Amino acid sequence: MRINENQVISDLLFSIGQSRQSIDKLQEQLSTGKVVNRPSDDPVLMQRLMQLQDQVNQNSAYTQNTQYAVSFLTQQSSALGGAVNILTNIKTTMLSAANDQNPQDQQNFGTQIDQYINQLLDLANMKFGDKYVFGGTQTTTQPFLMNSSGTAVTVNPAGINGALKLDVGYQIHDQYNITGSEAFSGGQFFTDLIAIRDKLNSGTAPTQADVATVDNYLNSMVSENAKAGAMINRFQLIQQQISSENQSLQTTMSNLGDTDAAAAIIKLQQQQTSLSAALQTGAGVIQLSLANFLK
Repeated sequence: MRINENQVISDLLFSIGQSRQSIDKLQEQLSTGKVVNRPSDDPVLMQRLMQLQDQVNQNSAYTQNTQYAVSFLTQQSSALGGAVNILTNIKTTMLSAANDQNPQDQQNFGTQIDQYINQLLDLANMKFGDKYVFGGTQTTTQPFLMNSSGTAVTVNPAGINGALKLDVGYQIHDQYNITGSEAFSGGQFFTDLIAIRDKLNSGTAPTQADVATVDNYLNSMVSENAKAGAMINRFQLIQQQISSENQSLQTTMSNLGDTDAAAAIIKLQQQQTSLSAALQTGAGVIQLSLANFLK
């Protein structure tokens, strides 16, 4: 039975076209280093790679949040550590004042305490960027304000409480602040220190109860600083976990989506050989067909 020459030529041209497409695809894979360069290459694999990339992108956002939280808490811890040192100095000053009954000396001790109070106030109003770190959720308003006569410290009427939170993982919404109320006992901290200062300024030596008051604040400040340190450690641990997960995701994406260069080169050579053979065959068929036509 005679084979239809048009069909032979059509099949041959289709085969040549397929070979050229395969060659183009392999060359693109080698050029880009990626197996899938458009959804039509492999819709299922493309969707899987996009899902993995979304996870990597989300983890990047979580990493940025944890870094911010660590920086914010580090600022708070620095302030709390400074407050611990100042309270230690206040306690030392008070012990010296308790052993000195000279009214004039008491006033000198009062002056020292006053300087320490101003330093503590600066720490209580410390900022991280444009945010007051001890303002609770009221980060744009100064949390503690000394009146013009220096006789009292008032607290932001809107409050100094409230947890600042960030997303640091899937459905993980963690607090990253010590509130002003926790750190400075809702402002009572300054009220008690001012009362001790005024007593010294009046020439009266501090009592054992006054020393105990400062001791309590000192212990509380140490405790709050330890809490800040524990929170920093937690966020740093989360950072390590995210980094580990991202490495795993990147490895998976590479295994699924990166071109195996050696294998692709072999396939490319095979396709080029097949194309060359098809072109040679096509040339012979076309010549034969032409000869038959001329007959």
